[in-house]
Amino acid sequence: MLYERTGLLYNITSLLQSIGPAPAGSERETAMTYILYNPHACGGSGFAGVQKAVDGLWPEKPAVRDITQTDIRPFLTGLGGEDKVILCGGDGTLHFLVNALGGAAPAVPVYVQWFGTGNDFLRDVGAKGRTGRARLNDYMRSLPQVEVNGETRRFLNNSSFGLDGQVCELGDEMRQKRKTKVSYVMLALRLVLGRYHWTDAAVTVDGETRRYKKVWIASALNGRYIGGGIKIAPGQNRMSDRLCCVVWHGTGRLGTLVRLPALLWGGHVKMKKHCDVFFAQDIAVAFDRPCAIQLDGEVISGVTRYRAWKGIETPGKTVDTGGML
Repeated sequence: MLYERTGLLYNITSLLQSIGPAPAGSERETAMTYILYNPHACGGSGFAGVQKAVDGLWPEKPAVRDITQTDIRPFLTGLGGEDKVILCGGDGTLHFLVNALGGAAPAVPVYVQWFGTGNDFLRDVGAKGRTGRARLNDYMRSLPQVEVNGETRRFLNNSSFGLDGQVCELGDEMRQKRKTKVSYVMLALRLVLGRYHWTDAAVTVDGETRRYKKVWIASALNGRYIGGGIKIAPGQNRMSDRLCCVVWHGTGRLGTLVRLPALLWGGHVKMKKHCDVFFAQDIAVAFDRPCAIQLDGEVISGVTRYRAWKGIETPGKTVDTGGML
């Protein structure tokens, strides 16, 4: 069933109940275009946000599905070779999709449409603005993996420990209180001024361990951006077989506050005394107290260590945690 305009809104209930791929063994005369959208993305704008985001951008009239109510793997495998999917959601929606597929690229083309509040994946691949879109299939080869609390996931953009993780954690808390307009930069400033408590850390990069004091950020990055356009890893190339590890350390609250704006354009990498940047296949981070980590914007609280790798089947078995928990 194709969507049709009825006044200002679409009849979403009937759409979600009736839309789906053709049953196995059946034939269709024409290829279908489907929109998978996340109702919680873009400040919870839901279907109305999707309508605004795609209006006039696609010549077809797509069928629309709520991704949170869709069993992704059988849905995509049930589509025909000429069908295509438009994904409307933030970076967290992409994280959900690539893990639902086990990191394997789908057989049908999946296009990511500019939507949501972050869009760091689209920024990184050069697809910006309302008309920005990219074919996700082309970027799902050899996705990096991360182990947190004994669970292994794949990630598309970044895994970040410390201030960045706590910013995402605080942002989630605010959204739960119905505060939909959340600024990553303003939350970071708020945390720097008091709520965030730095840690000591051991960071192991391709088997070599370094110990740091007053750590603010310890990230393993597949893309260049976090937080809706903050250029934390300007030298990273997601098509390479390595991750970028960025460690910000050794600054107090005032020193961090003064230097923090440099993150916006990548100027922090020139602060050699307080910012270390490595390119590696195996990155392990251990903090001396629990902290939040974010994986493509999805938050896990109370974490003391994580390990990320790319371009290798499995990382080495032992890591020197430098005496950390």
